Amino acid sequence: MTCDSRGYADGINQVVLAELADEFANRQDLDFVLFPGDLVSGMHSSSNDVFESQLRIWTKIMGPLYNAGVEVYVGRGNHEIGDNWRTPPDDPNHTFAESWLNVFGSDSDPNLKLPGNGPPGEEYMTYSLTHKNAFVVMLDQYAGIAHRLDHKVNQPWLDAQLAANTKPHVFVTGHEPAFKAKNRDGLDMYPDKRDALWQAIANNAGRTYFSGHDHFYNHARADDGDGDPNNDVHQFIVGTAGPLYTWTGTYPGNNSHYTLESLYHARRHGYLIGEVNDLDVTLTWFQRHTTVTDVNGVYEPNDTWTYTAVPKPILLSPNGGEALAVGSAHTITWKTLEGAEIDFVNIDYSLDAGWTWRRIEGAPNTGSHNWNIPPADSNQCLVRVSDSANAYLADTSDRTFTIYPCPEDFAADLNNDCYLDFLDFVLLADDPDADFLDFAALASQWLHCANPFDRSCNLQQ
Repeated sequence: MTCDSRGYADGINQVVLAELADEFANRQDLDFVLFPGDLVSGMHSSSNDVFESQLRIWTKIMGPLYNAGVEVYVGRGNHEIGDNWRTPPDDPNHTFAESWLNVFGSDSDPNLKLPGNGPPGEEYMTYSLTHKNAFVVMLDQYAGIAHRLDHKVNQPWLDAQLAANTKPHVFVTGHEPAFKAKNRDGLDMYPDKRDALWQAIANNAGRTYFSGHDHFYNHARADDGDGDPNNDVHQFIVGTAGPLYTWTGTYPGNNSHYTLESLYHARRHGYLIGEVNDLDVTLTWFQRHTTVTDVNGVYEPNDTWTYTAVPKPILLSPNGGEALAVGSAHTITWKTLEGAEIDFVNIDYSLDAGWTWRRIEGAPNTGSHNWNIPPADSNQCLVRVSDSANAYLADTSDRTFTIYPCPEDFAADLNNDCYLDFLDFVLLADDPDADFLDFAALASQWLHCANPFDRSCNLQQ
């Protein structure tokens, strides 16, 4: 993985990029390459045709990889929307985004075409893929074909992708760092949205986020403050295929509740190699021996970080923010990452944010369990799913949810959801013992509700 190969000749640092392409092509163990943005200069003054020409020259320089059948997964950087830096393009339907799709989203060259499974409007810019036992996500941070300097990602799409994944290894990449190291424009411009991205990676067993934008190599651990470094997500900035920048040694952005610890820094050209061996991951930074590009570069390993993925069940619902009525039914759902041999799970709930727990059920590991909501009145509720043979293999709701009693006694509220509606009528109609009085009670409160979390209830009563 590397990125930021922009330069001057044809908008590309051709010397370094060609050297890296040969370096990659000569590695016998390489499956694919990630290149999250700033492939080319894409300067504001460039026309769409010039920009597209730069992209095509870039793909020719990377030809040794394409020709060898090595997949190259690219994403957009801020230079790929260079026509929108100062003023919007004259024609909003004819932008650099169109040129990008001509190169990386077209059937004219299948070798260049990227996965098209991104959210609407971000196809071939945001996408995901599985490779062996790994799940990889490339995130566009510039609003797809809407083509704006958004500095944020499509979080609902990412959440859905991560929820559906069962691979034990999760690798997420995008152009801009989540935590500012140098450039003022990055994901920390919107810290709440950045935190949602970071938490989503952590909650789904991810340990890494790869980016560029800052032109150096920087490996940092984002300490989440829970005292366990083994679940912290690491930020890798690998903007090392073009011009190089100097770092001040700090992370001066809005870091929210995270503490950034720099583990390695280098102002050198280079690349990051990820090796996956079953559940073990080794990430190694290969650094060019000199910044002088007039001589052939030798790339030597320097920073190395290893970790082991721990396959486990991951709770999907209730996962925080739900409001569940006493007596109603809720389907608890979870997934199990590949590699975890779990036959039975224990399902527990807490009414006090995890201080104490009560057993719901010991059940087969089917991925779902129907739960009748118990009598309670608490907004500090959690659910936990754990391996019945190893309690350490567990996952808990990401945030608290609420269990509430209906404040009114609805005799005809047969499904206990605090609403008198068609669902109750269906249940009553199916009851062979129902009589006229039962239907009269339902009619007297028809379309009433007593859900304290539904603002429209007062209008219905």
